[in-house]
Amino acid sequence: MLGIFNSIFLISGKHAPFTGVPITVMTGFAVVSTALIILGIFLSQKRRAWYQHSKLTQGEIVEIGKRYDRSDRRGQHPMFFPIVSFIVNDRQFKIEADKGMSILSQIGQKMHVRYNPENPYESALGESNVPGIKPSLFFALGSGLLAASILLMF
Repeated sequence: MLGIFNSIFLISGKHAPFTGVPITVMTGFAVVSTALIILGIFLSQKRRAWYQHSKLTQGEIVEIGKRYDRSDRRGQHPMFFPIVSFIVNDRQFKIEADKGMSILSQIGQKMHVRYNPENPYESALGESNVPGIKPSLFFALGSGLLAASILLMF
């Protein structure tokens, strides 16, 4: 066994003592984390503009999808995904909930739908929901990576 370790050390050459993570790597992390935070700010402004431009209407649940979590092997805890129909300019549109609910909604139940008047396919269920990626994800990733790069630099 000792012979294997000696062979590895012989192949890899002499090593200097570990002096920490190179500054170029940490600078790269800082640049990536700053880019993630800037992307989060951009997405946040885009969502705010979409919300201010969007309109709110009433929709009606026309169908309810039923799915099971992968960990629910026995099928005892289904998640329900209502499909809501709403009308804009005499045209009917449908949207399915992106988050499941553990309680069964009733077909015919009214729900708020927020939509883009220029493209009603771009819509979200609820009064304050906005479609798309949440910017908080980018803020959290960017902040964590920035904190780690600053801590590891010193």
